[in-house]
Amino acid sequence: MGEQDNSCLFDIILVNYNSTGYILKCLDTVYETLGDRPAVIYVQDNHSQDCPEKIHQHFPEVHLTLNDNNLGFAAAVNQAILKSTSPYIVLLNPDSLMVKGFFEAAIPYLSQNPDVGIIGPKILDSDGSIQGSARSFPTPLTAFFGRKSLFTRLFPNNRITSVNVLTSRCDGITPMEVDWVSGACMIVRRQAIESVGLFDERFFMYWEDADWCRRMWNSGWKVVYFPLSEVMHYVGVSSDQLMIRSLFEFHKSVYFLFDKYNRPSPWLLKPLIVSGLFLRMCFVAMSGCIHLWVGRASRSRCPDDKPPVPADFRRIRILRMIARLNIGGPAIHVHLLTTGLDPRRFETLLVTGNISSQEGDMSYLFDSDDNKPQVIPELQRDISPPLDIKALIHIFQTLNRFKPDIVDTHTAKAGFSARFAVLVYNFLFRQHVHIVHTFHGHVFEGYFSHAKSGFFVWIERMIAKLTNVIIAISDTQRQELVEKYRIAPKEKVRTIELGFDLSPFLSCHQLKGNFRKKLGIDDNTITVGIIGRLVPIKNHTMFLQVARLFSDAHPDINIRFIIVGDGECRQELEKTCGEMGLTRQVVFWGWVRNISEVYADLDVLALTSLNEGTPFSIIEAMASSVPVIATRAGGVQDLLGHPHDEIPENDFIICQHGILARKNDPDGFAKGLSYLVTEDIAIKEKRIRQARGFVCQRYSQERLIHDIENLYTDLMYPEKRGLPHDPA
Repeated sequence: MGEQDNSCLFDIILVNYNSTGYILKCLDTVYETLGDRPAVIYVQDNHSQDCPEKIHQHFPEVHLTLNDNNLGFAAAVNQAILKSTSPYIVLLNPDSLMVKGFFEAAIPYLSQNPDVGIIGPKILDSDGSIQGSARSFPTPLTAFFGRKSLFTRLFPNNRITSVNVLTSRCDGITPMEVDWVSGACMIVRRQAIESVGLFDERFFMYWEDADWCRRMWNSGWKVVYFPLSEVMHYVGVSSDQLMIRSLFEFHKSVYFLFDKYNRPSPWLLKPLIVSGLFLRMCFVAMSGCIHLWVGRASRSRCPDDKPPVPADFRRIRILRMIARLNIGGPAIHVHLLTTGLDPRRFETLLVTGNISSQEGDMSYLFDSDDNKPQVIPELQRDISPPLDIKALIHIFQTLNRFKPDIVDTHTAKAGFSARFAVLVYNFLFRQHVHIVHTFHGHVFEGYFSHAKSGFFVWIERMIAKLTNVIIAISDTQRQELVEKYRIAPKEKVRTIELGFDLSPFLSCHQLKGNFRKKLGIDDNTITVGIIGRLVPIKNHTMFLQVARLFSDAHPDINIRFIIVGDGECRQELEKTCGEMGLTRQVVFWGWVRNISEVYADLDVLALTSLNEGTPFSIIEAMASSVPVIATRAGGVQDLLGHPHDEIPENDFIICQHGILARKNDPDGFAKGLSYLVTEDIAIKEKRIRQARGFVCQRYSQERLIHDIENLYTDLMYPEKRGLPHDPA
């Protein structure tokens, strides 16, 4: 075993076999549960065929080993143990989720009880019921009264099974000495492993945990069931994929265990045991096939599984509208929802207008899709009564032709036009088309004069009365809409956070060096980027002021400030840049289609906006492991984590996932940037890891689609709420 590294208490080991989707969710909970505690994570992959490389893309710090063949569970764990160095080893199944607080009680207990070699936490099924993970050592009767045996199913409350399963004796609080605990999750003391040895690799899978615990007791180490730590376990995800092989290995391991601890055994007993195990295996195999045939398999459904569609469930027709597909978050959002909804349950039509000549176009997102958007040329960003009336007529014609069940609008202009058209359509044709409107941001602050802003607030309040559901994309935005601007009552406004395909950003490290090469800079040059439209609300002038302040304060640091994007303010900003003497430090790069290439070479992402919804650039940066500094605008603080205190005057504050500064405060922002550039690397990496885990968990495209599908179904079928979209 390796030389011990005292900086880590835990090495965490997972063995993967075609469970990559589960292991990604598992690792999210592991990092969240670890918090500030350092740990080394080993994933031993037994020749999976479900793209296990994704593990490195999502978690590059994980030690991933790709075996050329399936070594079995015991041998794969031994591989990792021999590489590990920490005082304690956590074995965790890939189909498990750590519950918050896992380590808090376990650490002092292990420290205060040096004679304990293994502790096994409470293991929960996905429905919250407690699994029988603490047991007595098996006897010949165990085969007849095990969890899947015929006798246990016929007599579920028999005394033999209750004697064998010990978790029912625990009060749920007090640690309890037991014969053995499940290897689905256990914490093992390294000293105990050095005393008793590694797993017995003759156990390909199953019962190696019982054997190890027995060897622990034989060597003087205690095994304890520890209910104060918890994990949730989806039973049998890897083994269910090869049911017959799993059953064979299970019963073969039972025989190994019998033969290992019952020597010398009478010659007549061995054939009886083999015959009994064979009959049991046949029964379990037959039962499993019957369950699969009738579609009533007892294993918990993975969150990614598509639920069955009831026979009486017709497709819901969604008309989605957005004013334009200019570069930015809303375009990405509507593309995902237009193409990502379950086609068995939803039919979607996207209607959009034209972008202006000064904006970047993202209609290329639909180039490879069959479901192309319908373009209404008159639907534009600017207010023009003649064009707006024509757009309204076209929208009405589309409603009459497509006959939607729900109209879902995005952005202010499309939101007003479409909702007004639906009002007329419902009145004239006595229809009941439901209306959903999403606020990606709002124009109530920073865009117009106080009088104009007040007028738009009044319009939104009126049109909100015609809307069934208003979606806010962050809790902060919801609070503003309900309390600050009083757009609608709180029961009408729901928070549904954004979702993304984060895979290009999680794997962008593969593109490292490409963008720097285009810029003509080396690896020692610090890069600070701002990504977005060059419009007043993004406040790029403040970004230039920060560049000047930082350069003056740190003349010895080689740094480039990169402005990625384009828009109406570009010419004015380039002029200001020259007047401030920043032409060497600042680069105007324009729009970049492969934006993950930019993130791969950014050292810091900056955002200086006056108003925001939920900035896509911050989420993309966090997924790309790029540190973030931003102004406190809109939903930014929901991404960076709420600061404990107010931001001091001309200063910044450190949040869980990034650095937060005041709006229109270049001095404080420059100080925050200086801190971020020069801070301790270990502290920075910890924040980056937390931010990456946060966005992977909160902003996945799967979660967004699931939430939106549920919303639509609840609107259409309130009497069946929870039925059409929930797992059976």
